Amino acid sequence: MPAVVYQGQQTLTVEQLPTPAPGEGDVLLAVSHCGICGSDLHLVMEDMGRPGSTGGHEYSGTIVAVGPGVEDWRVGDAVVGGPDTGCGECRPCLSGRQQLCVKRGKIGSGGYQGAFATYKKCSADALFRIPDGLELRTAALTEPTAVALHGVRRSGIKSGQRALVTGAGPIGLLTVAVLRALGIDDITVSEPAPKRRERALAVGAPIAISPEDLPAPDPYPSELIDDPFDAAIECSGRADAAEAALAALGRAGVLVFSGTGMKWPRFNGNRIILNELTIVGSLEYSRDDYDESLALLASGRLPTDELIEPEDVPLSSVQHAMEQLVAGELPGKVLVVPHV
Repeated sequence: MPAVVYQGQQTLTVEQLPTPAPGEGDVLLAVSHCGICGSDLHLVMEDMGRPGSTGGHEYSGTIVAVGPGVEDWRVGDAVVGGPDTGCGECRPCLSGRQQLCVKRGKIGSGGYQGAFATYKKCSADALFRIPDGLELRTAALTEPTAVALHGVRRSGIKSGQRALVTGAGPIGLLTVAVLRALGIDDITVSEPAPKRRERALAVGAPIAISPEDLPAPDPYPSELIDDPFDAAIECSGRADAAEAALAALGRAGVLVFSGTGMKWPRFNGNRIILNELTIVGSLEYSRDDYDESLALLASGRLPTDELIEPEDVPLSSVQHAMEQLVAGELPGKVLVVPHV
C-alpha cells in the first residue's frame, strides 16, 4: 500500500509498505481522511520523528477486515480511531481518564503505524462508531475536536465568563468553536498571523488581536489588567504566549496548557499566589470527550466549513502542506486523503 514515510532531516516520501493484517482483537480500516496535527509538525519539521515511521492519528475510515476475537464490529462499519480503554485497573483508568493510564508507554514511542496511508490497523476497543448522517470527511475532525473540548472542560469556564485563546491554529480555532457551542460568547483570540486572526473571527470569536495588542498588567504582581479573563487556553505552544496569558488572568483565573512546545515559559510565582491563579495541563481526551465530540460534529453546531481547509491533499503533498501550516498560510485543519 502507499504510505507517507519519514526519512529524517525534515523529509517525507511516499513508499510502498506491506498492508497490515489484523491480529487478535484488531480491525483493518480503509482510511478515508486523516488530519495533519501539530504533533506531526513537531515530528517532521523539527526533525523529532523516528526515521521509517508513518504518522497520522486524526483519521476516519471504513472497516475492511476483522481479526479474531472481534465481536462488535463488522466489515463496512464507518468509524473513527480514538482512545482505547487503558489497563482498566489503575486509578486514572478507574476514574475515566484512560489517557493517563500508568501502564501507557512513552508518548510518541513504539512501532505505531499511522493513517497517512491507504490502510490502518487498529485495536477494536479504540474505535468509535460514526453517527448516521455524519460524513467521513467531517468525522476525521473528531480527534482534534476532542482535544479542544478537553481543554475547555479543564478550564472550568462557565457561561457569562471571559475566555482568552492564545494561538489560532487548528486547535485554537476548534477551541473557539467549542466554546461558542457550549454557550461562551466573550472570547478573545491572540494570534500573530493575519490569516488565522481572520479565520478565528469566522469561527465565532468576537475579538481577534495580535499578541502585542494584548494588555499587560502593572509589574506589581497583584495588579490586574482592565477586564481580565476568567480562563485562558494556550493552544500555540509558545512560551511568550503562555506568559502573556497568565498575566491577563483575573483573580482565581485558570490557565490551561493545550498546545505543546519545546521552549518553556517562566512565570511570576508571586502573581500566581496573590491572585490564586491555577495552571493545569490538558492531555488529549477521555472516551467521554470523544463521544461528545462526535455528537457535536453530528449536530451541525460547529462551523466545519471554516474549520477544515477546502482542499484535501494527497499523500504526495503532505510535506508541502506541513510547510504551509508552519508558515501560517493554511489556518484550518488540513485533511489528507490516501491517494498518491
